[in-house]
Amino acid sequence: MVDMEGYRAPEPATGVDSAATTEHESWIHRPWVPWAAGAVAFTLTILAGIVVFADAVWRNVEMQNLLERVEASEQAMQDLQEATAAAFEDHGGEGQQQKLDAELRSLAADAEQDIAAAGGDVSDLPIAIWHSDIERARQAYLDHNNAWQEYMARASESASEFLAPQPLVNETFFDAEEPFYRAVPVPDLFGLSDQVALIFADVEEQESSGQLVSRLVHTTQATGCDSG
Repeated sequence: MVDMEGYRAPEPATGVDSAATTEHESWIHRPWVPWAAGAVAFTLTILAGIVVFADAVWRNVEMQNLLERVEASEQAMQDLQEATAAAFEDHGGEGQQQKLDAELRSLAADAEQDIAAAGGDVSDLPIAIWHSDIERARQAYLDHNNAWQEYMARASESASEFLAPQPLVNETFFDAEEPFYRAVPVPDLFGLSDQVALIFADVEEQESSGQLVSRLVHTTQATGCDSG
């Protein structure tokens, strides 16, 4: 037998409690709720699209800045090539070897500083940490720039370096080509792919192979440069 003494039956819900429960359970079924949810989803989609587009523009600007600095570095190398060609033409005759050697070493010393400064500009360019493809292109080109600096350091000590093969300079130049094409953003807003193609055009046309073009070698073999 159950002792019912002290037992108190639960009180029925009051009118206020019942109304609150009904309202809580039914608000989601109101006609404006799907519209509000749709508006939120649409807004989030638009914001995501803006973020993606903004990052694409950011990538394009970064790559454009990188290419401009790379072009400045390549121009420093081209200026050295042209100055060297002029030195061979002016002092490549018999009896002028010492003058030619001195001028070539001086040109190399100046070029080493110019190329190092251009490489520093490439290295200092801010690149977002998640733009890893652009960072890989930058590092590949810095390898080429550093190879040029080492080449010029040797040539400033011995002008014969100008007539010696420079495989590291050439290899680092060609190795940088693929990373640069991979780093071109999609969409390409500024024609960056065309700029990359110009930088990595045929080295015989650009005379940017890292050593004197063959015509200079052939015309100076009779006089030569210092051997040490």
